[in-house]
Amino acid sequence: MARAYAAAAWESLLRLASRIGIELDGATVCDFGCGTGLLTERLAPVAARVDAVDLSEAMRAVLAEKTAQHGWEHVAVLDRLPAALTGGYGLVVASSVLAFVDDHPATVAALAERLASGGLLVHWDWEADPDDPDGGGLSVEAARAALEGAGLVEISVGTGFEVPFEGEVMRPLMAAARRP
Repeated sequence: MARAYAAAAWESLLRLASRIGIELDGATVCDFGCGTGLLTERLAPVAARVDAVDLSEAMRAVLAEKTAQHGWEHVAVLDRLPAALTGGYGLVVASSVLAFVDDHPATVAALAERLASGGLLVHWDWEADPDDPDGGGLSVEAARAALEGAGLVEISVGTGFEVPFEGEVMRPLMAAARRP
């Protein structure tokens, strides 16, 4: 499931980048909540720099091993979001993580602050079930409000892709916005 999800997220990112004119080749990227690096693996061959951030030491260890095996010296595996870069990131991605942070709007604002002018923030998360308030996930409204609150523009929130899982089709949210 995780590999299928990452592949589908990657394809949705490629479609979005093509549609809005964002170049991934040579980009400076932050993969926030990178886990074992399934999305970083796809970004590393095209990006000039990838800062892969995850709180879990075990997840970082798996990704660090992958970066060593591939010789990706331009991939930094970090335990926290770095200070704002000079010029900022051209792309920040967060795959299935923002619904789990303690303060979703504040985290989105911190990610937005690290974007370059015109930079793109994209995240994929499970949509909250309105009939299960304790079930987790994000609502379309919460995703949009956090992006707006962070001062981002060209906001889009909708179904990112479909992925089969245990006899069902899952349709995670994909939220994207740019820094003015």
